[in-house]
Amino acid sequence: MRATLDSIDFFKLIHKSEALSDQFFNHLILFNESHLKNRAVVSFYPFSSEPQINIEKEAQNEPYRVAYVRVQDWSLSTMTASYARRDQPGQWEEKQFTSKIKIFQPTETQPECKTEEVAAILVPGLAFTRTGTRLGRGSGFYDRFLKKFPSALRVGVAFHEQICESLPLDEWDEPLDIILTDQGIFETKSFGQWQKQGKVLLRS
Repeated sequence: MRATLDSIDFFKLIHKSEALSDQFFNHLILFNESHLKNRAVVSFYPFSSEPQINIEKEAQNEPYRVAYVRVQDWSLSTMTASYARRDQPGQWEEKQFTSKIKIFQPTETQPECKTEEVAAILVPGLAFTRTGTRLGRGSGFYDRFLKKFPSALRVGVAFHEQICESLPLDEWDEPLDIILTDQGIFETKSFGQWQKQGKVLLRS
């Protein structure tokens, strides 16, 4: 799957990422905007080979508050969520964590999201299934992060090429509720519960 992602050239990646962002905004009605109002949708600043999804509207009139993940402790593979906007450069820092990994993330001065404030979390990965299984990069950052927000909607973000029929599943892997791709979405059983109640009771 790493090879598949690396084989997508820059222009195709941008085109597919724009389609993915359009899918996100086109399907917002499915998310039930009453559950999003005045709460945070937490996204990620993508690596160069990942979907370049953008959840910020140019008019800044999103029906939610914009937030992004921030590495809390690299050695422990932990993250927090902080309010920030990509269209506000002063809210960001570039941090070198290893010789090969450099990440853009909200600065430590940006306000941190409280657990009850987070409505949805966008999750990257290497591969996904239609039923919500995710293969990450092996460090467990997102599995630990998702546990902090049990009621938040978990949205896997992927190109259609990243969808697999099955994936290995470990006991610590956290399932997703919906998989968003550049060609459409895949809903799981837990998504319907979140649509109605704004939380997934089985994770509470």
